[in-house]
Amino acid sequence: MANSLDTRPPCLYLEMAGIPVQWWLLFLFSSYLATTLVTSSTMKTYIIYMDKWAKPEEFSDHKQWYSSMIKSVTSRSTEKQEDAAGDEDRIIYNYQTAFHGAAAQLSEEEVEKLQEQTGVMALYPETVYQLHTTRSPMFLGLEREDSTSVFSDNLFNSDVVVGVLDTGIWPESPSFNDTGMTRIPAHWKGTCEVGRGFEKHHCNRKIVGARVFYRGYEAASGKINEQVEYKSPRDQDGHGTHTAATVAGAPVHGANLLGYAYGTARGWPQEQELQLTRFAGPEGVLALIFSLQLIELWRMEWWSVVLLSRQFIDWCFCGHGDGSFVSCSAGNGGPDPISLTNVSPWVTTVGASTMDRDFPATIKLGTGKFMTGASLYKGHRNISSNRLYPLVYHGSNSSNLTPSSMCLEGTLDRHSVAGKIVICDRGISPRVQKGQVVKDAGGVGMILTNTAANGEELVADCHLLPAVAVGETTGKFIKHYAAANRNPTATLAFLGTKLRIRPSPVVAAFSSRGPNILSLEILKPDMVAPGVNILAAWTGELGPSSLPSDHRRTKFNILSGTSMSCPHVSGVAALIKSRHPDWSPAAIKSALMTTSYVHDNTQNPLKDASTATFSTPYDHGAGHINPLKALDPGLIYDIAAQDYFEFLCAQGLTSSELMVFSKFSNRTCRHTLGNAGDLNYPAISAVFPENANITVLTLHRTVTNVGPPVSSYHVVVSPFKGASVKVEPARLDFTGKRKKMTYKITFTTRSRQTAPVFGSVTWKDGVHRVRSPVVITWLPPL
Repeated sequence: MANSLDTRPPCLYLEMAGIPVQWWLLFLFSSYLATTLVTSSTMKTYIIYMDKWAKPEEFSDHKQWYSSMIKSVTSRSTEKQEDAAGDEDRIIYNYQTAFHGAAAQLSEEEVEKLQEQTGVMALYPETVYQLHTTRSPMFLGLEREDSTSVFSDNLFNSDVVVGVLDTGIWPESPSFNDTGMTRIPAHWKGTCEVGRGFEKHHCNRKIVGARVFYRGYEAASGKINEQVEYKSPRDQDGHGTHTAATVAGAPVHGANLLGYAYGTARGWPQEQELQLTRFAGPEGVLALIFSLQLIELWRMEWWSVVLLSRQFIDWCFCGHGDGSFVSCSAGNGGPDPISLTNVSPWVTTVGASTMDRDFPATIKLGTGKFMTGASLYKGHRNISSNRLYPLVYHGSNSSNLTPSSMCLEGTLDRHSVAGKIVICDRGISPRVQKGQVVKDAGGVGMILTNTAANGEELVADCHLLPAVAVGETTGKFIKHYAAANRNPTATLAFLGTKLRIRPSPVVAAFSSRGPNILSLEILKPDMVAPGVNILAAWTGELGPSSLPSDHRRTKFNILSGTSMSCPHVSGVAALIKSRHPDWSPAAIKSALMTTSYVHDNTQNPLKDASTATFSTPYDHGAGHINPLKALDPGLIYDIAAQDYFEFLCAQGLTSSELMVFSKFSNRTCRHTLGNAGDLNYPAISAVFPENANITVLTLHRTVTNVGPPVSSYHVVVSPFKGASVKVEPARLDFTGKRKKMTYKITFTTRSRQTAPVFGSVTWKDGVHRVRSPVVITWLPPL
């Protein structure tokens, strides 16, 4: 969330609900939002993955079998505890869609006993997940400046259902109005769950269904107070409403946040971040939005990583990888390297970038010098741009941050702050909360300065007092001015909305970065999309700053994060699926990646907001999505479910670990991949081992022609420092009968480099440019 990028993110207590999604129609899943989790010292909730084929004949159904099995391991334990809950209360959920099994409260002793039972495949402890528009259609080329769409009505009115697994939805938002929509698709089998603040009539032809999952939270933290919390799909946080509207909101003319970003807000036909289509076939959902941070659990050694089959959602996706487009947010851990989440090859990992829209504000210093920043402030506490106010900073000129320099709660002295503009450093607490601290101490305004971690990136916030955010360089200049002058002064001015910003896009500083050290052969993130200052629908429960003291109510809000960029990719993926219904998820991902661009609107390479220098594929992946080009990519790199399984086989998993991924489809290792780098991924990563005597490495790729049946492509290979790269054959000639062709890439070391080397391999036919990012890594000698 925008107000949480440099503080503790809110947490979602996730209980697995295997349900997918489609676009223009919404199916809402609400998971209970909590900031503090209190777990029992003796009991914990576990998800039990069962082999459905192992059910003994004496049980009439699987639920009866699960109940009996759990009772067998808990009966002796409960005998020792007079106040223990009954066996029936131990089971929280039963699962039969995405997988077969149950969720139950168990002690460590009971878990050990259950693991020995026949039919138990794996047990997963409950997990805490972190929560990770008007201009973006034009910026992405999907709508012209004259407001006409480049797509036909038939394409935008596709019969796709999108599932959103998030904090819920605010159904009264105009973004979820179903006027003009056709009937609910016949394949939809879901339900509309009611609760406080959410009735049957809140579901319509836009919100076709809604459910809430909270039992795991209550098992760990106690009953929800329904007087102050919604135990229903109604959104009390705002995050779910925002992402749902981004992915599939109805067009709303005149959408804005307090006058900022005025325009038409519309969603996308979208298949998004976590798509469990095959898991949720009975529900009729084709895609699922998952704007949460998945914590991958892997066994790691120095430059040698082996995937463990411990990531519950990972094996759900992989086990059903044939039919569902899975798109996940990369995370908001940037600009630190190795901060990525959701890096499995069968999901699309999306980073965040800026658009060509900004919300400028200015700072005029006592010297007369003007500095530029960003802000979404609009309130009654306006300060006069014709008057200079005293300026104060409670830090030093060093780079060391202090509680008072960051304006943390209780650190500002009213006597030294009242009537002044206060300089506050980012860090620890939410940006908008710093403004509240300044306001409570009597300050009239705030200048929020980036630190080295945020660089020059400007994220606008809807502050409660006049406030302007500035980059690190500008912040240092202002702080130096405040320290060097006996009576420093300044004033602030707010300039509204500005379009056609250059350069853009720029990779967001907060967007998580590679490399993907869990498997260096898979280059991540896959791509970037608009995720900074995105306008979309908002809950009526909170003000736009999300602070309890904010009594303003708005229909829309502007947020930043990879949770905002991921819905854009999912929506474009749904557009592609509508145009090419027979394409696989891997084909859609390939189209998005190989057509992405790596130059901004100044025709220079994409930049990194944290450093203002050129970004790399570890920052932007294949590049920034280009929806129109992705509809006609020319060539695609396709991957089947068995290929993903072969990738796992090449990672050295044990037979028991592989069993978790293969049980649904009875897959076995055929050893068709020479190494993990031979997976037919659109990005290419060559990893030379620690042995310096190995100087040649060969990888293989297969492309499928989806353009004109008779086509000829020639290859263009960029130069690489320290290595020569040769592609054979250098020409691919397709005919009506020959639609697939394989080529090999040979990497020869000339001089081992200590840092990764980046480049590209591009196939051209005069119309299409099918570009694959390439990285060469030499592992350090042991």
